[in-house]
Amino acid sequence: MKRTKPGRARRRAGGKPTLETLEGRRMLSGPGTEGVGPQASAVVSLIEFDRASIRTVQESTATVSFLVKRTGDLSSAATVRARTVAGTALEGYDYVPLETTLTFAPGQPTATFVVSLVNDAIAEAPYKPFRVLLEGPSEGAGLGQVSIAPVTILDDEPDSKLPMTLLDFGPHGVWTHGPNGGFRKIHDGGAQAIAASSNRNAYLDLGGDGLWAWDSLRGLRRLAEADPENIVVVNDDWNHAEDVLLVDFGPTGLWRFSESRGWARLSDVDPRAIVVDRLDAYIDFGHGGLWRYRDASPSWYKLNDVAPESMAADGVLFLDYGSRGIWSWAAAQGWRKVGEGDPQAIAGSGTTLYADFGAAGVWSRTEADGWFQVAAADPRSMRVAGGTLFLDFGVHGLWSWGTGATPASRFTRLTDAAVESFAVGPAGDRAVVDAGTAGVWIWTRDGYRRLNAANPTAIAVTA
Repeated sequence: MKRTKPGRARRRAGGKPTLETLEGRRMLSGPGTEGVGPQASAVVSLIEFDRASIRTVQESTATVSFLVKRTGDLSSAATVRARTVAGTALEGYDYVPLETTLTFAPGQPTATFVVSLVNDAIAEAPYKPFRVLLEGPSEGAGLGQVSIAPVTILDDEPDSKLPMTLLDFGPHGVWTHGPNGGFRKIHDGGAQAIAASSNRNAYLDLGGDGLWAWDSLRGLRRLAEADPENIVVVNDDWNHAEDVLLVDFGPTGLWRFSESRGWARLSDVDPRAIVVDRLDAYIDFGHGGLWRYRDASPSWYKLNDVAPESMAADGVLFLDYGSRGIWSWAAAQGWRKVGEGDPQAIAGSGTTLYADFGAAGVWSRTEADGWFQVAAADPRSMRVAGGTLFLDFGVHGLWSWGTGATPASRFTRLTDAAVESFAVGPAGDRAVVDAGTAGVWIWTRDGYRRLNAANPTAIAVTA
């Protein structure tokens, strides 16, 4: 029986900007205004960090020292303020916050200070950056080119470098699982949806209780009282920056959240679908068109007025336009039509497209080889991660398609029985399987083993 394409699983039902007034201001222009008002003193010396202050350190390092240099005319005294700014590294948890004033005596070319780190036994984000800023130099001094010193702390617990699994066991709560730390309960009830990030953070849609965030240091905390319809994490990649959430709140529009900047509404329009590709998000606004959002300026770029039936992205955006065929888009190449068929589902890995054509099987397309059939059978679902395709063939089990000398050798059977659902790690090196009454299982390149006898309602895996 022909399956219908999946739609959205469920739908449920700011302040105005203030313009600065010019009233009361006196605007001076034209001849005769020179010398009116306070005059800035000439900058005769520059203060900046020594470049060696930019570094990566182990969490076990007790303190990080910073060397600040002053060049130019050193005949007078000078001061500058220094302060820490949190990133993924959290003040009070990963380092001791500092705000201090450095004083240079006449003739003094350098000054130093230290920031203390916090060494704990908790698996956290593997990379935890923070910044130290120089600001407010005294009269006659200015800031040099290196006025910001980024520091990255490497977490040293074994589990921090391994993926974390999030499991929703309904009334028995939401749990995390790590290869070395085992199971840990983080919420007593079930969640409507879970999103995970490479910073080992979890975001839980608790329905009427709102949107919550969890990390291993601060535990569970509420981000919003409203019930989200969709949550995605942008910035979830190799740059080790803080998480940026895009949250669809339905009638109130699309919102952005990060720890450093808080909440901001991006659009009043309720998006139909969002697909994330590293630092980009592709957002289908239905009649409002298809847009790319990037968490930088300029943020928005309109791709098309026509909404696709489905999308997939991993370096290249692939779009299913139904009877109009399958198309690809990338900034370097623009639009290309890559296929005529109307697939039931698509997935992408770089420039490789995978398409489920139902009874016609699963096909792959590359620029070099064109279209070829991967499998004649019709899968129930498919995922792709780290260049590996995972296919759920129902009673025939879960399979992966990867590298191999021949098409047959590229298939690996992961389970002998049917699975209810599965989630894969972004690197494609593991799959967490809900085997129903047989419990939760995990597949890695070392084999297949059971994690728990219980039956979860949702699974998510961090990078």
